[in-house]
Amino acid sequence: MKRFKFTAIALFLSLITVCGQGQDGVLSGSFSRKAKYAAGKNSYLLDECKVDYTYKMILGSPVYVANMTWKRKDDFTIKNEKISYKELDAYPDLQKRFALLTPTSVKFYFTVLFYSNQMNEYIASAKSEMTVVPEKAGYTEEMLTIPVTETWTKMFSDIAIGKQEAKAPGVVIPNKALENYFKLERINYGKLNQNARNGRAMRHIFSITNRMEIVNIEMDAEWNETDYAYIVEEYNKRKNAAKQPDRQKAAEVYFSDRTVAPTISENDPDFWNTTIPPYENWMKAINEADILYAKKLWADARVYYKKAAETAPSFSYPAQRIEKIQKYMDHRESRNVGDLELIYVEGSGDVKSFYIGKTEITQGQWRRVMGSNPSGFGRCPTCPVEKVSWEEVQEFLKRLNDETGMKYRLPRLDEWEYAANGGKKSLRTEFSGSDNMGEVAWCVYNSEEGTRPVAQKAPNELGIYDMTGNVSEWIANLYDKNIRFVKGGSWSDDATNSMIVKSEKYDIKHKNNRIGFRVCQDE
Repeated sequence: MKRFKFTAIALFLSLITVCGQGQDGVLSGSFSRKAKYAAGKNSYLLDECKVDYTYKMILGSPVYVANMTWKRKDDFTIKNEKISYKELDAYPDLQKRFALLTPTSVKFYFTVLFYSNQMNEYIASAKSEMTVVPEKAGYTEEMLTIPVTETWTKMFSDIAIGKQEAKAPGVVIPNKALENYFKLERINYGKLNQNARNGRAMRHIFSITNRMEIVNIEMDAEWNETDYAYIVEEYNKRKNAAKQPDRQKAAEVYFSDRTVAPTISENDPDFWNTTIPPYENWMKAINEADILYAKKLWADARVYYKKAAETAPSFSYPAQRIEKIQKYMDHRESRNVGDLELIYVEGSGDVKSFYIGKTEITQGQWRRVMGSNPSGFGRCPTCPVEKVSWEEVQEFLKRLNDETGMKYRLPRLDEWEYAANGGKKSLRTEFSGSDNMGEVAWCVYNSEEGTRPVAQKAPNELGIYDMTGNVSEWIANLYDKNIRFVKGGSWSDDATNSMIVKSEKYDIKHKNNRIGFRVCQDE
């Protein structure tokens, strides 16, 4: 792999969605760069690019999505040898390779300025970076973009809190009003040391930011050097072979002293005398794969990219597409968002396959979505949230779905019991995962009269925790007009009330410190 870097000192304003204090805002924008290559150095095909990005908070953590479009230069220079697209007119396979050369990844390093309409000032700055896996040159449709989630302190470093100017990010200017404001919020004014507690400061800064501006951009593009070397060697070999007086001498020149595998056309007179697959094979496979890719038929496209990769193993483009498709499909199949993990439950009979929370929703997760913690046993971010009514849970689900773009819901009664029993792996136990209640549940016998952190007891057959005990769980099903079921038993329940088959019923407005919930999704 080969990388190149260049620095841009221009500032690019981002058009931002307004988000007020205490809200999880969405900050979107774009920046453009033109590549500059030093004289006498390698010059690759990236000419200029544009990056569209969106930052948001999901479950209190920063997430970004970035999509890059780029224009290709008409030539490249490798080890002082310059090759242009036009020079390859006589060689359709080399032109095809040239047109498809794509960076394996592009990393951008920059400084972010945070502007608050409320303060009418730049209120903070931080250094950050983003990595993009681009499509081929000229491709403008957003494809297979995977959100990147990090902790605040990993996504943002060299944090400076306080009034700053766009021309000098990181240089904090004294401002009494801002100093007093951040003091009330218990946030240090000035440059912050790198530590975990800075996450709270950055989360607050983000929540009151109305505009992000990205400055001092550096770019690091990574290429597969073999792709360029192949075109250079193959072009020179063919050009030199064409100068020879006869076919025998031409073949000797072409096949001798090679560092890359030779290739041949099915129309070449010597094709039938070789065992080399013709380059038309991989070209046809890539053409078909790209058509399927554009139609978003990922699995079908992957089949044809694989054919191309097998026929032209030295060409990185099909392998890059296969890797990108696989990562996207893995992402799409994974329902985990931050620390909210789901378990896949394969259906049986009338119960269709679905996903269910690995744990009950915790106080920390509730607070990051709703902004407060109603729990009676508070100050325990990893304990299940309680004192939430069925109606309040619906508001949580609405906000969570808005944040993530997913469709979370409460489990239905048959789904809950099926998952609690272990699904197709069921051992038919009285409690979820065991006949010994103490192995799998916090209950009246061991809880010490309160909730405990989730996932401390043994899971059931599917790897799901606390479906017996800790807190009882709201179910989606209607029992009567405003009455819903609650399942699983709580920290205050005995064995009889905590069996999988047992249920309680409460009004949708009712809440106490024994009832919480877990989320669910359709397959």
